[in-house]
Formats: sequence, C-alpha cells, structure tokens
Amino acid sequence: MKASLSKRELAKRIDHTILKPNADWSKVKQVCEKAVSYDFRGCCIPPIYLKKAKEVLSTGRTRLVTVVGFPLGYSLGEIKVAEVERCIQRGADDVDMVMNVSLFKSGEIDIVRKEIERAAEIAHSYGAVLKVIIETSLLTPSEIVKASELVVAAGADFVKTNTGFGARGVAPSDVMLIKKATAYSGVKIKAAGGIRTALDALLYISLGADVIGTSSGVKIINEYDSLLSTVQQS
Repeated sequence: MKASLSKRELAKRIDHTILKPNADWSKVKQVCEKAVSYDFRGCCIPPIYLKKAKEVLSTGRTRLVTVVGFPLGYSLGEIKVAEVERCIQRGADDVDMVMNVSLFKSGEIDIVRKEIERAAEIAHSYGAVLKVIIETSLLTPSEIVKASELVVAAGADFVKTNTGFGARGVAPSDVMLIKKATAYSGVKIKAAGGIRTALDALLYISLGADVIGTSSGVKIINEYDSLLSTVQQS
C-alpha cells in the first residue's frame, strides 16, 4: 500500500493559520515559527503583524498570507482594494479577501466582480496571489457555483471556501461544487473552516482542494506522519 502524498507534499498544501481576535504577537510568532519548522506552504496571520512576521518567515520558504475584509466582507470596496495593496507592500505574498456576500445576495454582481477584479489587478502587479473567500456557510448550492464562476471571471487566483467565523466550516459538497464551477479555468481551491485532522485534509484534497487552511497544521502533519508509518509497516 502506497500513500499518494509524502509528508512534505502535504505540508506544502497547508496554510497554517492564526486569526483569532485575541491572538497577541507572541502567539502569532509561535505559529510563524512552526510554519517555518514544518515547511508549510503558507502562514496566515492578521495584517497588523505582517512586518514582524516577514522577518520570522525569512528563515524559510513559507509564504506570508493575510486577510482583507475579514470576516464579514462588507467593508467599502475601495477600502478593501486599498488594504490589499497595503498588505502586499507590508510583505504579504497572498491575500485572502472576503467577498461582499451582502451585495452578492442583493444581486449587485457587477459591483462584486469589479471589486475582485481591481484587487486581483493590484495583487498581480506585485506578483502576489489573491484568494477570494466566498463564505459557503452563507450561500445556497447554486450561489456557491455562481460565486465561484464570478471569482473565475474576475481573474482571482483561488476560491477559498470559508472564513472559519461563519455558521459552519467547509463541507465536502462545497469543494465539489467549486471544483465543478472552476474546472479548466486554472483557478485553484483553498478549503478552510473546521479542518482539524489529517483525514479531513486528505478528504478535501481528494475532492479537489489545492490548499488547506487550518489552525491545526502541526497536528495534521504529526497525525499524517503516524499514518504513513503505519502504512509502511503494513
């Protein structure tokens, strides 16, 4: 029996995350240090700590990830777009921006698309990556498809499922719907919200997620290492 992913390959699918509102710098720094130690793909932190975190991450290959319009998404569009640029200027490699779900549900699709387009243009002008959080916990299945298609049309790099602050985390059906909506577009998927075990991570990857957002990155890799050892012995 052979595992499809090595431990390092799984680590390179994980954005190790700390976004709790009461997280102080000491906790954020610890998460950054773990991200470097485990060689995670990214480390997702509050924007206020970008400069400090950039110094910590400079010792490894982990991308610096932050959030904009988080977690509700209904900040003024020009403010969100300006924040995307400012975060990149402060060191962010990836920006995870929350879609304006309120306007989306109000049928203001052009406004939502133009906001994402402008954010993507700015991110790409700096060589950065824009992920758009559509917050699946607030959407119907048909809205998940429509929002994913909107992200593709607006030129962003990823559809991200959830903030982790909504009514629920990611569900398998979310990723399946997004995968179908983004097929052949080149837009990737980041599954996030309630992913806490190695089996959770493997499930979402098998369904089409390219990146896993989780605050349990260390636990997931340690569990996976044990699973790999068991498989190799069988």
